[in-house]
Amino acid sequence: MAAMLHPLWGQQPGTSGAAVQRRYLSNRADEDWSFLKNRTLRKDSWDPLKFIPLPRENWFLTLSGEARLSPQGLRIRGDSVQPATIDNYLLQRYLFGADLHMGSHFRFFAELQSGIINGRIASPRPNDQDLLELHQGFFEYKTGNESRRFLVRAGRQELNIGSGRLIAPSQGLNVKRSFDGLSTHFQAGPWTVDGGVARLVRILPGLFDDPPDSEQEFWGLNVTRQAVPFKTSQTSVYYLGIDRKRSTYVQGIGHEQRHTIGGRFSGKWRKMDFNYELIGQWGTFRALPVRAWAVSTDTGVALKVGPFPGRLGLTANRASGDKDPRDGSLESFNPLFPGNSYSGIVGLLGPTNLSDLTPSVRIRLPGAVVLAFEAPSYFRTSSRDGVYAIDQRLLLPGQTNLYKYVGTNPSVIVSWQVTTHIDVSGAVTRFLSGKFLADTFVRNGFGFYSIAATYRF
Repeated sequence: MAAMLHPLWGQQPGTSGAAVQRRYLSNRADEDWSFLKNRTLRKDSWDPLKFIPLPRENWFLTLSGEARLSPQGLRIRGDSVQPATIDNYLLQRYLFGADLHMGSHFRFFAELQSGIINGRIASPRPNDQDLLELHQGFFEYKTGNESRRFLVRAGRQELNIGSGRLIAPSQGLNVKRSFDGLSTHFQAGPWTVDGGVARLVRILPGLFDDPPDSEQEFWGLNVTRQAVPFKTSQTSVYYLGIDRKRSTYVQGIGHEQRHTIGGRFSGKWRKMDFNYELIGQWGTFRALPVRAWAVSTDTGVALKVGPFPGRLGLTANRASGDKDPRDGSLESFNPLFPGNSYSGIVGLLGPTNLSDLTPSVRIRLPGAVVLAFEAPSYFRTSSRDGVYAIDQRLLLPGQTNLYKYVGTNPSVIVSWQVTTHIDVSGAVTRFLSGKFLADTFVRNGFGFYSIAATYRF
């Protein structure tokens, strides 16, 4: 949650300097390899594919690819009454993109995605499979320069707001999320204004069978001002709307229309970094009123662990839950289309009716290795509401008991940037179940491991 806020519809291209532009980004559509028109800057074996000149002036093609292999395992501890549940599986994700620049104003970007699961999954984790799909395919028009520009994208695309609290492609899952719609971006000096309308793309397991979800419509506007209130900070305010024909809460299933307004303040001050957000929601669910809210804080301090630089962090999130499923109103927070930043590396719990406190330590070791420790603890905000997944499925209803403590999830995480193209990460975690889970199948807790090796060009 300590990442700086980017515009509502994702990090836009337009960095300066060849060293910065050579970075591989999580959304490959945001990369700009036009600097390789200067052949003296070509240093990598893949550079000939990053800038392929075409016969027309200022026309060129960029090819990109990514392969991620991730063996994972989940073991739900058993006892004399319930046998253990053991999952071991291999997640595979492949991306291939083509970026056609047609002069200085127009381009077309297309990206295929394949997500494959091999192995056994018996636990309710939000893994997904999609043999082959068009993940992104949009036309873009842009005009202006680095200090003042306008950009519009039409078609299938990834959308992102900040660190993925409300809108994210969900990078951690096996199949990334995308949307069909129209997005705009305007920048003038320290101001940026972003907006758009879109529909979520449904993930189906077959070949080229992912349609836009006609039951969910989404729209929004975001305004960001850099260097406010001081030089190394930024402030953002946004409005997001959603109309969903079928939403599920402890209160029931029905049509939901919800409006979200929020503000974010993030940046750095001396040795401290911070990312704070306040969110309010209103609307209707089954024609009855909705009132919900969420607060998020992430504060870090730079430190030294012996000779190694590091960060000591504390994250606190709190999102409202329904006070009484029988009173006709709904107070459950709707996270819209979030990533898994709420629930650590397991990616199981969503933010609805969830409060958490997460101390963490990150240490940067020699050889581009980062070692991190974190221990999030989760509590139900309301003892009358349940626990939800990151895709808003109701995992457990809230009427089983009135305990709020859900559990604690200590984890060890290692990441290694082996080369420019290769990164490897691994994590081991243990979930210690709280009193709310005492009568469930995870009452004895569970363990989880994940290894991911990614190659990008």
